[in-house]
Amino acid sequence: MLDTNLIDKATNILRNGGIVVFPTETVYGLGASAYNEQAVRRIFTIKARPHNNPIIVHVATIEQVNVVVANIPASAKNLMATFWPGPLTIVLPCSSRISQVVTGGLTTVAVRMPDHPVASTLIRSLGEPIAAPSANRSGRPSPTRVEHVHREFGKDVDMVLDGGTCRIGLESTVIDMSTDIPCILRSGSITSNMIRSAIGQITSHEPSHRTTAPKSPGMQHRHYAPNLRTIPVAPDAWTQTMDEWRNSDKHIGILCHQTAVKNESVSFYRHVPGTHEEYAKGLFAAFLDAEAANIDVLLVETVKEQGVGIAIMDRIRRTQARDK
Repeated sequence: MLDTNLIDKATNILRNGGIVVFPTETVYGLGASAYNEQAVRRIFTIKARPHNNPIIVHVATIEQVNVVVANIPASAKNLMATFWPGPLTIVLPCSSRISQVVTGGLTTVAVRMPDHPVASTLIRSLGEPIAAPSANRSGRPSPTRVEHVHREFGKDVDMVLDGGTCRIGLESTVIDMSTDIPCILRSGSITSNMIRSAIGQITSHEPSHRTTAPKSPGMQHRHYAPNLRTIPVAPDAWTQTMDEWRNSDKHIGILCHQTAVKNESVSFYRHVPGTHEEYAKGLFAAFLDAEAANIDVLLVETVKEQGVGIAIMDRIRRTQARDK
């Protein structure tokens, strides 16, 4: 049950230029009024976020979308009708109402309608869209539990709303609808096949070391990375991998999914059985918990790149990457 007193307190903080961390169905967000440029600048400072990295604008109504975007093509309206509220962010030409501080200097804005009672109630209470990236330092894993938020930020934010564990656990899918052919910029739980079924032809962004400004969050080559080394392990390669690391002087951790790896003398062990969706939900939490356990190397089970497995493998690969 929503605590209206806490919502009122958070609303007043946002209205006065403050920063509030709030839950969504994907991950926790670090929010400010999308119309308060000074407050949005503070988000960049708290996160140590590059200023050319745009921030997603969260809305509660289509009327709010109409204020922040210049126009909505029919195909984008179809996506909104099909997947909103939900974990899909849509990039569209922005209106003059949105500061380029929010858009990272771009002429487009990324917009999403979250499917979480706390998030939607907070946005409606404020009466304005909320600009909110994930509630983590730039490049680190996104928090899916409130204790991860407190561990990351301490007292750097004005308020944290506790919504329990995030239902999905991966950031939203992002699709660019400002181009001739819609392009998926970030994979998530709304898969390319689901989007293709709704609007037809789409394409996907290919990860690169480009130095041009990203059109969406999550496009940096190295991202989602805990302060430890991650090593992907195929389901059929656990025996060989454990043989290689068994006598290491490093603190070893295991994150397994389909394979119930024997819990040997490792410093951290997490088995997340079930569907790929359940694995996705527990992925970032495992990264952050392994980090808190002072793990040096985390062996992470891979999955087939189909459905949400594409998003899972994207996150795992980006933890390993090194920016050039």
